Amino acid sequence: MELLNNEPQVEAFSDIAPSTGAYDLRHGFRVGFLQLLLQSQTRSELLRCEQVCGIPDTPGWFVGFMNHRGEAVPVYDFAASLGLEATNQKEGWLLLLGEHPEAAALLLADTPESVTSPQVLPQDVSLPIPDILKNICGGQYQHQNSVWFELNHQAYFIAQKQRFRRAESNLNIDQGI
Repeated sequence: MELLNNEPQVEAFSDIAPSTGAYDLRHGFRVGFLQLLLQSQTRSELLRCEQVCGIPDTPGWFVGFMNHRGEAVPVYDFAASLGLEATNQKEGWLLLLGEHPEAAALLLADTPESVTSPQVLPQDVSLPIPDILKNICGGQYQHQNSVWFELNHQAYFIAQKQRFRRAESNLNIDQGI
């Protein structure tokens, strides 16, 4: 964990495996009953959730925007977006994924954890993907007798943008705009 420009508790994850190929270091996080694994080579940073600018009249799963190195970054409450209990913003963590200008952040209740050398589950033994993860998860991995779903964060961010547009469109219809 390091401090950057007096920003408290910033941790940058690097998923680049050592050149010897001895192990595959990945990062994952838990949301409710789900265990999600970041895709290999995903650029990510962990920040304490301190200053997020909320936007009035937006869906509950859209937390607002944060300033990250001079760029406005959208922040989504990952649990709330899946229909699970909303995350307490004052106690949460922001997992920034991707690089500007496509970067976005997930509000999480707990910090991600390291997952070393997860094993790909063959399709004949993999679990059915829960409906709430369809279209945003790829493969399944086993680590310490647990199944982890690999999150396609880009697909998730695209889906949230489309969902936001639908909510905005419905608002305009309701208001006769």
